[in-house]
Formats: sequence, structure tokens, C-alpha cells
Amino acid sequence: MFTIYVYVLDTLADWELGYAISELNSCRFFKKGEQRVSLKTVSYSKAPINTMGGLTIIT
Repeated sequence: MFTIYVYVLDTLADWELGYAISELNSCRFFKKGEQRVSLKTVSYSKAPINTMGGLTIIT
């Protein structure tokens, strides 16, 4: 398994990452038997980030 880090800014619009994150998480287009992907969020602050769409992301 390998890890992809998503850097979350306080100006994040949730639709900016939606397509990429959903495909990486589903692995629909990965070769059969390939390693899985682990998605992790990181930020400059431990405070929750509120996106333009109203989601609250806790890093």
C-alpha cells in the first residue's frame, strides 16, 4: 500500500478534489492485484477546515 497526502487549505472547495479522490479510493482503473492507495489529509493547522460546500474536514 502507498500513501497519497492531500494538503487541505482553508480556501478548499470540496469539488476540486472530488473526482480524483473517489477514483483513487475505488481503484476502478488500477490493474488487478495492484497495491491499494491510502489517502491522508494534512494541513498547516489542527483546526477543522470548512469547505465552500459546507463540509468540515478534520485533519
